[in-house]
Amino acid sequence: MKKYIKKSIFVYMQAVILVLAALSCDEILDKQPLTSISDASFWSSEEDAMLALVGCYKFPSGWSSDDFAHPQGLMYLDLAGGNGVEKENFTTQGMASSNTIATSGNIHRYWSNAYSQIAHYNTFLDKIVDAPMDESKKEMWIGEVKSLRAYYLFYLAFHFKDIPMPLTTLGIEDANTIVQTPQSDVYKQLEEDLTAAISVLPLERSSSEYGRFTKGAAQVLLSRLYLAQNKWTEAAAALKPIIESGVYQLDRSNGEDSYERLFQVGGEYSSEMIFIIQYMQDNFTTARYIYQTPESNGGWHQFAPYNELVKAFFCTDGKGIENSSVYDDEDPYANRDPRLYASIFLPPLGSYEGTVYKDVTYNCFQGPNKADTYNKFTLFNGYCPKKGLDPSISNLYESYVHTPLMRYAEVLLSYLEAVNESSPGSVGQELLDLTINDIRDRVNLPPIQIANVSSQELVREAVRKERRVELVFEGFRYFDVLRWGIAAQELNHTFTGVKLSDDPNAPNFRGSGASASPVDEDMYYQFETRRWSDHNRYFPIPQNDLNINENLVQNEGYN
Repeated sequence: MKKYIKKSIFVYMQAVILVLAALSCDEILDKQPLTSISDASFWSSEEDAMLALVGCYKFPSGWSSDDFAHPQGLMYLDLAGGNGVEKENFTTQGMASSNTIATSGNIHRYWSNAYSQIAHYNTFLDKIVDAPMDESKKEMWIGEVKSLRAYYLFYLAFHFKDIPMPLTTLGIEDANTIVQTPQSDVYKQLEEDLTAAISVLPLERSSSEYGRFTKGAAQVLLSRLYLAQNKWTEAAAALKPIIESGVYQLDRSNGEDSYERLFQVGGEYSSEMIFIIQYMQDNFTTARYIYQTPESNGGWHQFAPYNELVKAFFCTDGKGIENSSVYDDEDPYANRDPRLYASIFLPPLGSYEGTVYKDVTYNCFQGPNKADTYNKFTLFNGYCPKKGLDPSISNLYESYVHTPLMRYAEVLLSYLEAVNESSPGSVGQELLDLTINDIRDRVNLPPIQIANVSSQELVREAVRKERRVELVFEGFRYFDVLRWGIAAQELNHTFTGVKLSDDPNAPNFRGSGASASPVDEDMYYQFETRRWSDHNRYFPIPQNDLNINENLVQNEGYN
């Protein structure tokens, strides 16, 4: 069954590559087919249209990492939102800082990759109109491609504000003179497109169509659009049918390991997945693993989760570290939320023996210049992200593990948030058990009792804490921090790493005198100070495009 499904997604991919090559051009918004493929002859049958449709599902792979639908691109956004840092400073200084500038290569690639994808979708939408095929099927295919386009347009508008919104294939002159559409108008267009798509997309897909957009996926994307605008009633209305459909449920198929295994090979077929990016061994892969894997396992250890994130994970009694009776700051990794162990490599400290992966114990306290040493690089801090790594993958340069873009846990938390914000009186024990407690139950955390979250503010706090740990490294943190309006407080301070000691005999000894590693009052390594200004709410419009198109206007606060 699984082998058949995987084959069905990629059966046309070799031909699709040829089609996509024909849809390429140097200009970002001008991606018209070249003469190597004749539009008139290609769009002559339903089979041709299907081939083009499959091409629309080809997302960036290989080393194309700065993208809103790429595992590393999502990681960057998570780190930018206060969950960690990238050791070459792309995410904090380059993307979400007072020092962010319009010439940032990372920001430009998010922009250009998105428009490359949108250009493919526009070509499909332009050409399928006259394709000889069943009209009801045509309408459905248009709906799913408009949903794919809406995904990228939404994230462009959310992060860049007013953006060019091409809805048809552009020539070079039009592409180089296009003006920006106000964010509110972009959102209105996306609402119309997604609402129309929801009316024609199927609730479920057959095995041969697995991986394509469904009604549920379009509803999730529509809910994100509403959440971004604080349209709480509309967001709840978009999410409720997904829950009531009974199509999705949290995956408990691997017992206590269910959460961790969800993001490894095989998890793409989980009952929890609503929309994912699939890769294919030896053909369509990413370099994500070489970046994410610790040095002790042969990787580059490119990312360092903050200790502020480690502290955000609950204890086994379901409480935060600040009020848990089972938490000991001298033994900070004991008695913690299983999602912490599934998500972050932790060093040996106190009673915790260190994360073991592929028979190697992760240890950042082995001394200067050793693998993963907490201060080996300026933006190392002793931690490394683990979530999504699969020990069965041997080639770190070519990972084919899937990337979840939408899963049922998001639906449950977003629905609770939307109901709480729109109608707090409707939040009772039944709703808590349906949503946040279902998620906590999977990792054996005690349920939240309504008596302990008796106000709208307390429910809001509970949802926000749960989202941070449940959805960690899936690209949600910067989205959440920005839409909640808390970036100024979350991203304006000195961040910390692992716990150190003044005891020369301790393995985590921080050194002495002028060479001692700086620590906070609780002895956690201080390694990065971030500054975030109000104008950083939006990314700068890339300077490359401003140089080409004089009609584009830079966002406020950027030169």
